[in-house]
Amino acid sequence: MQKLNISPIEDAPYMSRRPEKVASLLKEVISEIILYELNDPVLKNIITITDVKIGADLKKATVYFRVFGADPSEVEKALKRSKGYIKKLLSQKITLKFLPDLEFEKDTSEEREKRLDELFEKIKSST
Repeated sequence: MQKLNISPIEDAPYMSRRPEKVASLLKEVISEIILYELNDPVLKNIITITDVKIGADLKKATVYFRVFGADPSEVEKALKRSKGYIKKLLSQKITLKFLPDLEFEKDTSEEREKRLDELFEKIKSST
């Protein structure tokens, strides 16, 4: 009988892709849930899930969103209120051994990018 030799180094690429795959799946399904299954009037605005970051242990997922036509802090409160229901619907739609705890945060990457562009322009014009 031949022994199966599985080294952690060989498995490393697989282990690093798993959180990415789960995050991508969560992004897609949470977007559908918000669009089609939540009845909160605050969430009827245009909401885009821009990214999902998940830890290597798959225990916590941070869901980043962007809002058009509404106050982002109100939408964030509504999403946090709906977190349990969203998680329940997720458990019905996808099969994972453990469903990660969800945290919702406003995506500020666009604002940071604009600020960096402004700083680079300022540096460029001063030289």
